[in-house]
Amino acid sequence: MYKVNPNPIKKRAIRKIFCLMLLVLFSFSGYSQKNEIEMCYEYLKRHGQSPKDYIISKFKDYDYVFLGEYHRIKQDVDFVASLIPDLYKNGVRNLAYECEYSSQAVVDDILSAKEWNEQLLYHNLSAGFGVFWGYTEYLNIFKKAWDFNQTLEPNQPKFRIVLLTANWNPCRDKDDPFGEGVYPDEFMADVFEKEVISKQEKALIFCGRHHAFTSYQQPVYDFEQGKFIRLNNKRMGNIIHKKYSERTFNIVLHAPWTSNKGWSAQYVKPVNGVIDSVMEKLGNIPKAFDAKNTVMGQLKANDTYYAFGYENFKLEDFCDGYIFLAPYKEMIFVSVESSFYDRHNRKILKQTMKCQGSPLLVRWFANSKRMIKKMLTEKPEAHFGNLMK
Repeated sequence: MYKVNPNPIKKRAIRKIFCLMLLVLFSFSGYSQKNEIEMCYEYLKRHGQSPKDYIISKFKDYDYVFLGEYHRIKQDVDFVASLIPDLYKNGVRNLAYECEYSSQAVVDDILSAKEWNEQLLYHNLSAGFGVFWGYTEYLNIFKKAWDFNQTLEPNQPKFRIVLLTANWNPCRDKDDPFGEGVYPDEFMADVFEKEVISKQEKALIFCGRHHAFTSYQQPVYDFEQGKFIRLNNKRMGNIIHKKYSERTFNIVLHAPWTSNKGWSAQYVKPVNGVIDSVMEKLGNIPKAFDAKNTVMGQLKANDTYYAFGYENFKLEDFCDGYIFLAPYKEMIFVSVESSFYDRHNRKILKQTMKCQGSPLLVRWFANSKRMIKKMLTEKPEAHFGNLMK
């Protein structure tokens, strides 16, 4: 039996119709995004605020403002340090920060003392994971707080930096470095309640954006089903928000998002790049805006890990507010502070790395300031790749 070939004219017609459908689909998609960009551009021209004014304004209605960072972006850290005088003038005397709580009493004494004691501060901040966090810009937040406290009258309460984290110590148990029964985010929430909420005070909480989630629930991988399906509501911000929902507000600092292709894949631009396009149209000037119940909050994304578990993921699901400080091509990473790694802290670093199971790294990097700087220095290009072009 012979096979009859389909009519070639009919095949060509089907191809043309298919191509036409694709063209219409992509044209509509392109038009739709251009329309989104234009609407958001007009919205931000009317409603966008300076980042500093935006942060301060939120404390009129909220007591606990979470500011989530990517980590190590210099512009983010410098911005937070610059907020201290304005926070205090507006009744906010606490900056909560990711550092080991075991050093709280010493840090309180340092920030209220008449003389600046850098060595004492550095030796206390090297507890736990802090020994890997000797970055100039983060350390400068403490110096800025001390400088500001020198301008206060003796009877005025001092500005505090509240240390949030449990002590991370791989020398105690490499597989359970926080200690038995310690869940890091629950520990952070407990500290915050003790040091801020119980004292009926307000605070800006500057931490990694995952710790800062409030109403948004981070996807969790289900190993039995081999996919992300469960949502985690146990981050520090989730815990505080559940108890004090009317008093919390979550703001995310601009940075790329994790791809839906995995942690090792190239990062993606938030909400399909619309924010980046709008900011470029505005001249890439620093800008802050609300996400909840705004046109900005309606921006959708489906190419990110953060959309897992959500049927129609939008920016307003992710955060209450958003701050843009710089485009990726202008982002700078923090620098290693050589004076942090004196003999005392180098000894702690070497021991910690050995307990982690990194004897070769100890031999190569932990014996000199120059090599430590090389080990800890990261470049944004290594994180953001083609997004910086």
